[in-house]
Amino acid sequence: MAAEQHVENEENPEKNLKHKREPSVLDNFTKLTNGQEKVRVKAGVNLLRHLWENENGEKVDNELNYALGRLIRGLGSSKVQAKTGFFAALVGLFNLKSITIHEILEYVSKELHKGGSNSKSENADVSSGQILIVGAILRSNLYESCSDEDKTKVLQLLLTAGKERNYLNLASFTFLVDLFKKIDSKEFEKVVFPLVKDELSIPWSLQNLDILYLLSEIERSFPESLHSKFLRNNLGTSEVLCRESLQHVCNTLTTIPRLLALKHPVFDIFTKKLLESSLIEEFFIELDQTLVRPNRNKFFVFTKLLTDILGNLNDPTIIPNILTKNYIQQTLSMYKNSVGRFKDKEFKDITQKLFETLLTSLKKDGVKSKTKIKVLKKLLFFPGIFIFEKITRSRLIQNITASLSSEGVKKLGVVYRDVILANHDKVINENISEKWWNTDRVYAAHLLVKLVNHPSTNEENEWKIEQLMFLGKLGLLKDQAIGLELAESLKDTFYSALDLKLGKLDDLRFILSTILHEFDNLIPDLRNPLDEENQETWRRTVELVTKLDGHTKKKKAVFHTLFLNLGLQIFNDTKLATDSLTELFTCYERTKKKNEESDDPLWIEVVVDLFLNLLSHNSHLLRSVINCVFPHLCKYMNGSAIHQILSVLDPKNEDNPLSKPQQESDEDSTDVEEEEEEDDSSSDEDINDEEEDHTVNDKLRIALHQVLGADAQSDAESVDLNDLDDEEGDKLNEALGQAFKQFKPNLGRNKKQKKDDEALTHFRIRVLDLVEIYLNTNPSMLLTLEIMLPLLQLLEFCIKDDHQKPLEDRVKACLKKLSALKKFSYWEDVTEDVLVELLKSLLQKGTKNAIVIQEMSEKIADCSMFVITCSQIVNAERTKKINCVIKEGLEAFFTRRDCIIPYVLFKNLLQMNWEGILVLVPFLLGCVFASSIRPFRKNQAVELMKIFLHNQRFISSHAEEIVTVEDDFLNFLRDSVDFFREFNANSSQKKTKEKFLANLFDLLYIVKISVLGRTFEGWELLGEGVRNCRSLITFSRDTKLAFNKLCKSLNISNVVEMRKVVVNLNNAEGDDGEEQQVSKKQEKRKKKTKNKDKLKLKKQSKELRLQGLSEGFSCKRKFTVEETDIEEDESKKVKFS
Repeated sequence: MAAEQHVENEENPEKNLKHKREPSVLDNFTKLTNGQEKVRVKAGVNLLRHLWENENGEKVDNELNYALGRLIRGLGSSKVQAKTGFFAALVGLFNLKSITIHEILEYVSKELHKGGSNSKSENADVSSGQILIVGAILRSNLYESCSDEDKTKVLQLLLTAGKERNYLNLASFTFLVDLFKKIDSKEFEKVVFPLVKDELSIPWSLQNLDILYLLSEIERSFPESLHSKFLRNNLGTSEVLCRESLQHVCNTLTTIPRLLALKHPVFDIFTKKLLESSLIEEFFIELDQTLVRPNRNKFFVFTKLLTDILGNLNDPTIIPNILTKNYIQQTLSMYKNSVGRFKDKEFKDITQKLFETLLTSLKKDGVKSKTKIKVLKKLLFFPGIFIFEKITRSRLIQNITASLSSEGVKKLGVVYRDVILANHDKVINENISEKWWNTDRVYAAHLLVKLVNHPSTNEENEWKIEQLMFLGKLGLLKDQAIGLELAESLKDTFYSALDLKLGKLDDLRFILSTILHEFDNLIPDLRNPLDEENQETWRRTVELVTKLDGHTKKKKAVFHTLFLNLGLQIFNDTKLATDSLTELFTCYERTKKKNEESDDPLWIEVVVDLFLNLLSHNSHLLRSVINCVFPHLCKYMNGSAIHQILSVLDPKNEDNPLSKPQQESDEDSTDVEEEEEEDDSSSDEDINDEEEDHTVNDKLRIALHQVLGADAQSDAESVDLNDLDDEEGDKLNEALGQAFKQFKPNLGRNKKQKKDDEALTHFRIRVLDLVEIYLNTNPSMLLTLEIMLPLLQLLEFCIKDDHQKPLEDRVKACLKKLSALKKFSYWEDVTEDVLVELLKSLLQKGTKNAIVIQEMSEKIADCSMFVITCSQIVNAERTKKINCVIKEGLEAFFTRRDCIIPYVLFKNLLQMNWEGILVLVPFLLGCVFASSIRPFRKNQAVELMKIFLHNQRFISSHAEEIVTVEDDFLNFLRDSVDFFREFNANSSQKKTKEKFLANLFDLLYIVKISVLGRTFEGWELLGEGVRNCRSLITFSRDTKLAFNKLCKSLNISNVVEMRKVVVNLNNAEGDDGEEQQVSKKQEKRKKKTKNKDKLKLKKQSKELRLQGLSEGFSCKRKFTVEETDIEEDESKKVKFS
C-alpha cells in the first residue's frame, strides 16, 4: 500500500470504470510522478480541468471518488517526485470540489493504513502520506470550513503520524506552525493547545530541536497561551530564551544526529531571537562550553550560529567577545588535522564562509580600528596562533589589516614591534608560556614591512622612516638582545622593506635620504664595521647625497635616488655597492661636462651597463629601483645604449654579466695545434648544425607526404583539409600530430633546467623590464625597429626550448606592445631603405624552419604590419618599394611550396587603410582560376578578396584609386563565366571542391553589390551558369545559403530542376572513384569467400579429430559439431548425442 502502484484496487466498487475512461485522462496520474516539474504541473492541471468540466451525473461522482482515492494513495509513494505531484493535485482538488473531512478520512483509512505485511520503510511512507494529506487539508480552504471535531481529528492524525519516526516530527510541526498564521488565540486554546500540551510539558533534558522549534513558534504567535507559569512549572524558566535557560538551549541546539540537521528552521529562529536580545555574548560564552571536548557536530552548529549572527549583527563591538577560546582552538586543531587523505571539505567550506562573513562585518561603515585590532589579537595570540594564516591557509589577517585606518595601522605596528623585541612571552595556554621563537619574530618583521606599504599610510613618511630605522638598527647595529642569526634575517627584512611602493619619486628620495643620514651617525656601532676603502666610498656618497638633496631636475633626481639605494647597499653587499658607486661617480661627473671626448662612452651607456650589472643579481629591491628611475632616463637613450640591452638578450651572444668564461684544460701546455683542432671541431659542429637545420624541413616534408597520401605527392594538386569529413579529419589530425611530434625541436629534452641556465633566463626576463619601460615612453621609431628583430630571434630561441616558457611569454608581451605603437618621439632618421630591408628580413623568416615559424606566425605578421604602419607615418609608401616587397611575398606564398609566410599577415593587410593593398588585388584575382595554383590556395585567394571587398573604410576613402583595379575585376567576372561553362560541360571530370564553389558564390555576391561590378554586362550569363551548376550538384547547407544570396542579388530564381545525373563533390571523384569503389567491393567478396573455405576446412579437421579421440570408448554417445551461421559467428558447439 505504501508505494504508488497506479493500478485498480480490487475491492473498489469503481474498479470497472477503468476501461470506460479515456486513456489520456488516466495518463495524468502517471505523469504526476514525473521527475520534471513542468510535466507534473501540466498533468495536474489537465486532471483538475477534466474533473471541473464534468460537474453533474453519476459518472462524474465515480470519477471524482476514483481520483480522490488514487491521489491519496499516491501520497504514500516512496518517490519524492510522486509525493510532490499528488500533493499539489490534491490541494487543487480540495479547493475545486466540495469534499468533507469525513470522506477524506475514510479514504485515508482505506488507502493509507499500515499492514502487518508492510516493511518498516513502507509503514514510514504511509505515515508521511498521512502527514501530507493533513498538509493538503491545511493548505486548502477545507480546514477553515469544517467543525471543531473534524479539526481535532485532522490535527490528531497529523501529530500521531509525526511521532512514528523522528524525522517525520519536523514535517508535522511545520504544517502545524503554518496553521498558526490562520487561526486566532481562541481557536488555538480550544483545538490546538490541548493536543500539543503534553509534547511541551517535558523538561529541558528531554527537549529536542523539533519541540524547541514548536515552543519558540507558539511563544512568538500565542504568547498569552505559553505563559511564564506554564514554562516555570515544566521547564523551570520563565522564557524559552533567557539567562537561566542559556545552558539548556545550547545543549539542545548542539545535540544534532547528523549535519543535515543544520538546515533545521530552529537555528534561524534563535538567530533572530538573539539579535533582538542582549544575550549574544552570554549565549556564545555558554555555547563555547559545549566545545570543551572536541566534537565535530557541535563545532558545525557553533560555526553556523556564529556566521548567521555576524551576517546580521548591529553592534560590531561585541565581535571580539563572541570569538571564544574553545572555538578558535578547535578550529585550529581541525585545520592541522585536515591534511592529506583526511581533508574535510565540509569543514573547510563552512569555515571559509565564516571568515568571509567576519571580514564583511568588519568592513562595514562605522567599525572602529580598535575592534579590528582586538579581533586580530584574538586570532594571532592566545587562544589563536601567530601563524594563523599559514595553518588556516587563508588571507583573513591580511584582509582585515587592509581595512585598517592609518591610526589602526600604527597601533598594529606597535603590536608587531613587541613581538620582534620579545617584550612579553608567547602564551601557549592558561598555564604555559614560552619565549618567542626567531621564526615568529622574523614573521612579525615581515608583517611590519607590509604595514609600511599600507595604502592608508601613503602620507605618513615620518612613521615609515621610524619603522625602517627600527628594523635597520636591529639588523645592522650591535645589540646583545639580538642574536647573529636573527640579525641577519632582520637585515634582509630591512632591505626588502626599502622597496617602497610610493607614487612620488620625491617621497622616496626623502625617506631614503633621512635613513642614510641617520646611519651616517651610527657608523661606529655597526655590527660589521667598514674598512677604510669602503668608509671613503661611504663618505663620498654621503657628500654627493647631501648636495643633491632638494634638487628637482629629473636627471639629478635619478642620480640622487641611485646614490641613496647603492649607498645603503654598502652594509649589505659591499663589493657590489662599492663597484657600482665607483662607476656611478664617474658617470655623474660626465653628465656635468658639455663636451665629452669622442673615445669615451656616453654617460647613458655607462648607466645602462651599470643597470645590467645590477639586474644580473637576483634582488627584487635593485630591480624595483631600476624600474623606478629608468623611465626618467629613456629620453637620453641612444642606439649604443639600446644595443647594450639587446646584446644580453641575444641567445648567441655570451657577452653578458651571467656568462661564464670557457674553461681550458692545461693552459700552460696548450699550443697552436690544439687550437687548430678545436677550431676544426667547432667548425665541423657548425656545419653539422647547419646541415641539420637544412635537412629538418626535408624530413618533415617527406613525413607529411607519407601522411597525406598520393594526392600530396604531386605539385599540381594538394589535399584540401576543409573538405574532409569528421572521421577522415580526426585520422589525419592524429597522423599529422605524430609527424610533427617527431620533428619537434625540443623533443626528449624535458630534463630539469640547470641552475646557471635558469639564472640566465630570469636575468633576461628582468632585462626585458627595460625594453618594456622604453616602449612605454614614446620611443624613437628607429630604435624601436632595431629592437624588433632581436626580440623575434629571442622568441625563436625560446620556442625551441621548453624551459624558456616564462621568457617566451614575456617576449610575446613586449612584441605585442611594440607592434601596437602609434606614437613616436622622433622618426625623421627612418628611411625607406631601412623599412624595406627590415620587411624583407621578416618575410624571409617564413622560408626557414617550418615548425618554429608556425608558432611565430602571429608575431611575424604583427611585426610586418608594424613596419607598414611606420611606412605610413614617414610617407615612405609613395616610393612603391614596400609594395613590391609585399607583392613578392604574396607571390611566393601562392606559388612556392616551401614558403610559409603567415596567411594572417595578408588577411590583416587587406583590412588596413593602406593604398599598397591595391597592388595585391590583380594577382589575387588571377590566382582564383589559375591552373598552376593549388586548390586550397585558390580558396585562400577567394577569402582574401572577400576581406578586401569588406574593407569599406579603404574603398570609400580611395574611390579614385579603386578605379585602377576595375578592369581586373571585369576580367575576373569573365573568367567566372568561362569557369561555370566548362564546369557544366564536364562536371564529373572537374576536380572542384564544394567549399571553393561556396566561397566563389560569396565573392560573386559581394562583387555584384559593390561598385566594382556595376559595369559588368555578363551577369545574366553568369547567373545562367550558376543555375546550371546547381542542377548538376547536390549542395550542403552553407553552399545553398551562398547560392541563394547570389541568386537574389542577380534577380533570378534559386529554384532549379535537378538533372538525372547528379554529382556529389564531397564523395565522388568521377569515373576513377567509381572504379575504385567497384574494385574494393570485389576484394571484400573474395576475402569473404576465402574465409568461408577456411571455416569449412577447420570444421572437417575438427570432426576427424573428435572421431579419432572417441575410438575405443564403450560409450555409445557420439560427438557432433553444431555449426552456427558462418557469417555471423565463427564459434562451434560440441554436443553429446
